[in-house]
Amino acid sequence: MDLDSTLKPSNKPNQRRKLIIAALIVSIIIMIWLVQSWLAPTTIPASQLQIASVTQVDFVVKVKGFGRLKSKYQRYLTNTDVAMVEAIHVYPGTRVSKDTVIISLVNPLQAQRLSVARLELARQQASFSEQKINQKSQLLEREANLTLLQSELESAQLRSEAESQLIEQGIVSSLDYKRSLLTVKQLKQRVEIEQKRLVQLAQMHLQRSKVQQELLRQFELNYKVQQQAFDDLKITAGIDGMLQELNVELGQNLTPGTRLAVVGSDSALKAELSIKQSDAEKIALNMPARVNTFSNSKQGEVTAKVTRIDPIVSDGRVMIELDLIGELPANARPDLSIEGHVISNVIANALTIKLPQKAKAHSKAMLFKLNPNTHLAAPINIEFGTLSDNKIQLLDGATVGEQLIISDLSKWQHLATIKIEQESL
Repeated sequence: MDLDSTLKPSNKPNQRRKLIIAALIVSIIIMIWLVQSWLAPTTIPASQLQIASVTQVDFVVKVKGFGRLKSKYQRYLTNTDVAMVEAIHVYPGTRVSKDTVIISLVNPLQAQRLSVARLELARQQASFSEQKINQKSQLLEREANLTLLQSELESAQLRSEAESQLIEQGIVSSLDYKRSLLTVKQLKQRVEIEQKRLVQLAQMHLQRSKVQQELLRQFELNYKVQQQAFDDLKITAGIDGMLQELNVELGQNLTPGTRLAVVGSDSALKAELSIKQSDAEKIALNMPARVNTFSNSKQGEVTAKVTRIDPIVSDGRVMIELDLIGELPANARPDLSIEGHVISNVIANALTIKLPQKAKAHSKAMLFKLNPNTHLAAPINIEFGTLSDNKIQLLDGATVGEQLIISDLSKWQHLATIKIEQESL
């Protein structure tokens, strides 16, 4: 047995001590590194962030929507009688005037009715003319009789006046003189009766003429109705504009009231915008608006005002109607797709900023405020107000000129600060 090796002290405790000391040193180094890492701010490149400045302006609150231009005036073309489509002269998309013939219809019965009405009118006009001639002849005959009686009366008066002077001389007997006076009296009565008969005859003729004229007007009206019905077989536009719809085909048999076509004005237009139901309560009649027709020219926008708000909600949206006030862009036409907005309010001297990501109107959120000198950003609480376009109102938490990071930094909100790394030139 090797007594030296047995009695020699063991080195294991020293080695263990050294290992423990080394482990402590490594742990301290790691803890120091972790503390330094925790205290050092997180660095984010500026190119990955959106930074906006707080401004103070008159904040225009807009309610946006999309829709189409519509004709301000439209005319639905229909037929009034049974007919067949004989010819189609104009097709949709064509500009028309009010006298442009779009469709020609045919109805043989209507042509026959018009011919009968024309013949009846001509017969009635001839009868009326004949009656006027007969009445004139009867009046002339009565006037002749009256003239003859008046002549006889004048002759009898002259005789009685002469006999009144000769009766004293005994040349004429009193009996003859009395007979002459009686004759004068009788002739006066006959003249008065004949005058009354003449007046009555004229009045009777006048009444008959009125009845005949009324009857003639009925025949004239019937003829005009039939003529209008015949003319209506030529379907005209009725207004200046554009043919928008054509709903019939050649040879098609039509019943009365069939919708044939639609003509709409192409210069007088209105706008229909579809907006969210939640925004509809912000809009009132006569509010100013703007409509964008996506024209390539600078005049692609036109001023307008709200004239109607549809009470019906469809798919969570409400339709509003705008009257276009300004000069229409060159590309404006019916059924053109548009977008627009209504100016529902203007908030004076409001603090605003470009809309941060995930921000909502009338809510609170945490944003990072950037110090441009130190390039450090610290989280602050912001209270938002009204939202419009891509801007939102700031009610509390920031002042004019401050810079806020509007990118989504929600995963860094637990940090006291973050460092914004500026790009080197």
